Amino acid sequence: MLRILFMGTPKFACPSLETLIQRTKLVGVVTQPDRPSGRGKKFISSPVKKLAQEKDIFLYQPQSVNSKSFIYEMREIAPDLVIVVAFGQILSSEFLSIPRICSLNLHPSLLPRYRGPAPIPWAIIKGEKETGVTVQRIEEGVDEGKIILQRSLPIGSSDTAKDLEEKLSLLGAELLLEAIKMIKEGSVKYRAQDRGQASYVPKMEKRDGLIKWERSSRNIHNLVRGLNPYPGAFTFIELRGKITRIKIWQTELIEEKFEEKRKAEPGEIIKIWKEKGFLVKGGEGLLLVKKLQLPGRNPISGYDFIKGYQVKEGMVLGGK
Repeated sequence: MLRILFMGTPKFACPSLETLIQRTKLVGVVTQPDRPSGRGKKFISSPVKKLAQEKDIFLYQPQSVNSKSFIYEMREIAPDLVIVVAFGQILSSEFLSIPRICSLNLHPSLLPRYRGPAPIPWAIIKGEKETGVTVQRIEEGVDEGKIILQRSLPIGSSDTAKDLEEKLSLLGAELLLEAIKMIKEGSVKYRAQDRGQASYVPKMEKRDGLIKWERSSRNIHNLVRGLNPYPGAFTFIELRGKITRIKIWQTELIEEKFEEKRKAEPGEIIKIWKEKGFLVKGGEGLLLVKKLQLPGRNPISGYDFIKGYQVKEGMVLGGK
């Protein structure tokens, strides 16, 4: 049986780790060091660390996987394969020389499209109807290695980044097992990526969440879905004489016709729907705001927001 070293950090990596624990021989798990989080800056363990400890798998948390001491330690373990799933550090050529066979990476997009650290939210934001997972051999260059297997998955019109991540994590775990089986049987084939089709997407930043109401309602709807749960799409509104930043967590595209929208400006609240929320004019089309959040508060429905903060038709949302 192949000896496998697993490397991963977030929740996305856990289905793959769980599957490998059940079906292969793991010689260790590598995850990022505990990081301070929240207002109290309490050190938090990664989801992968918690799972590895629960399953009693030997765990490593180096500050740098490319340090000479850690590379030496991994050479002593002598894995046949290194499996990387959303680990968070780039592996040096020296580290990649450790496994007897090769290092594999599970990437949540259909490479060569959407290389980089945030393919899931960007696929939704850009309005893609389909995405998928890719198992590739790791080579120098970000997500540029040869492809072993790919599987596609449709993106639902209401899917958030959280929804899509969960679906892709399960699909990816299955694909990894298939790739490992092919390597073990000697039937694996490597396909070079088409550089002409390549695209790169950067890490999501909080500032990416600013809603620009002059854009189409579909564009804004995709932004809200793509940034849920992190970092969240946001806008500003004047409440009780104060400009307040609010996060928008759930919206719905509205196809119905309203006379008010012809004279409304982008970002204007044109109608309040009882028990549903409130309609906002985009640069093109209308958007129903169904769930939002004020600073320091829990998320609430759009209609509860209207009732609780005396929001009226004609008020305008917009950038600060």
